[in-house]
Amino acid sequence: MKFGIISNTAKDPDGLYLLKVSETITRLGGTVIMRLAMGKDAVLNDKDMHGLDIILSMGGDGTFLNIARKTASLGIPILGINIGSLGFLAGTEVQNIESAIKSLLSGEYTIDGRMMVKASVERDGRILHQVSALNDIVISRGNLSRIVNLKTYIDDSYVDTFPGDGLIVSSPTGSTGYSLSAGGPVIDHNMELMVLTPICPHIMHAKSFVSRADSRIRIVVNESPGYSCNLTADGQMGMELYGNDSVTITKSECVIRMVKLGNDALYNTLRNKIYYRNGDKNETQQAH
Repeated sequence: MKFGIISNTAKDPDGLYLLKVSETITRLGGTVIMRLAMGKDAVLNDKDMHGLDIILSMGGDGTFLNIARKTASLGIPILGINIGSLGFLAGTEVQNIESAIKSLLSGEYTIDGRMMVKASVERDGRILHQVSALNDIVISRGNLSRIVNLKTYIDDSYVDTFPGDGLIVSSPTGSTGYSLSAGGPVIDHNMELMVLTPICPHIMHAKSFVSRADSRIRIVVNESPGYSCNLTADGQMGMELYGNDSVTITKSECVIRMVKLGNDALYNTLRNKIYYRNGDKNETQQAH
């Protein structure tokens, strides 16, 4: 099996984890084709990925999202190795790397196909920007503490105009990210749909909306032309929006192939990574 290893320099500044994983792969009979320490702005060359069977993403969730977006079109399976704080998207922890590599080399793993979303920004009839995300596309108010009004359509049917801090359009994978914090539902990550969740809405009745994967969500910044707000993809890539700008969000053609080791279900991960993190470990254990 041919491996590519990409490590986040902010999480592994001395490259010690990168070296450890590389040496473990070689010792167990695998081949390391590419070894890269990268920052968040690094450019990944497709030629460097040629012939890889798997990419190991070493860092936290931000590292995984960054690598996933930049390699999505290649279709190479990705395993997240957590050396960050939360690692919700990780398939294993760095201290378990020996057993993880053994499982990979013996074929004891599965691959989950994860839906992505993409956004097109239109201004004055022209497409200015296009971006894809594994977790979510977020439109949020600017630096001033004033609300943004977002006029929202699903498949050209008017839904509502949401005043508040913004809107999140998430994939099923992203349903346990920012959308969850904003009160959105937990969605099985292997489903295909989109979730639209208002952020701090200034109306009494605002709830999340769940739409089909083939839906077309269009959000118009219902403000004067001089008003500015922000669009972000996975919390990492962004651009400034202005009044009357329109953002169309649809399912992406790309699918992220995430490597899964063992049989841990989504709900086990929620307990281990989120509930335990908030001090609820004893209560959760008593529920078994």
